[in-house]
Amino acid sequence: MGLSREQRMGLLAFLLVAVWSCRTSWCAQQGTSVWVSFSAVKVTKVYQLSTSGRELIKETRQFTARSKDGSLFVYDAANYDPSSKDNHVGMLLDVATGKFFRIDYGHQRVQVLRTPGPGVSLPLRPPTGEDYKAGPPERSLGSKMINGVLCIGWKAVATGPNTLGGEMWVAPSLNYEPVEGAALDETHHTLIKMDLEEIQVGRGSDHPELFRIPEGFQMVE
Repeated sequence: MGLSREQRMGLLAFLLVAVWSCRTSWCAQQGTSVWVSFSAVKVTKVYQLSTSGRELIKETRQFTARSKDGSLFVYDAANYDPSSKDNHVGMLLDVATGKFFRIDYGHQRVQVLRTPGPGVSLPLRPPTGEDYKAGPPERSLGSKMINGVLCIGWKAVATGPNTLGGEMWVAPSLNYEPVEGAALDETHHTLIKMDLEEIQVGRGSDHPELFRIPEGFQMVE
């Protein structure tokens, strides 16, 4: 059983709101002014909730890497193997252009999913604690170690067609990258959990080919 398009969009909205909009004053801890390279495995689990408990209905594991220049790559498998990527898809956020690409290795196609809006300064700069605007201190969840990385957390609430609520934990030392999160979709009785595991700082640039568009691939709308 998979997620509907509406549910997937709801999760995406939750993550974007949590990372970019819920910028609170207590988040003004020491971050870093340069991009931090890392690799990790992003684990996403979807549970169906009922009166008898919860049932795991979907789990994905995605290799994730950030280059030393700040570009972010997400792969649709837990391990990246250059020799067997023909059946896989990657997502690339290019810091230099601010564009978000979908790379289909099997069909050798590249699609631009998003371009930067007007007034966006390029190349994209790493977020710091000073970028976060004031917010209700009662939403702060404090700090804790998650998978070997110090994180700060807050309660996140988004309103829309689906009533989403949850929490998000980010790592200042990794440019405020989300490390752990949970979103509750009360309309569809669904709980979505995300964890960043196997974090290796400095290993994001082990495969530099991930952060550029492959030669000869067709650009499609």
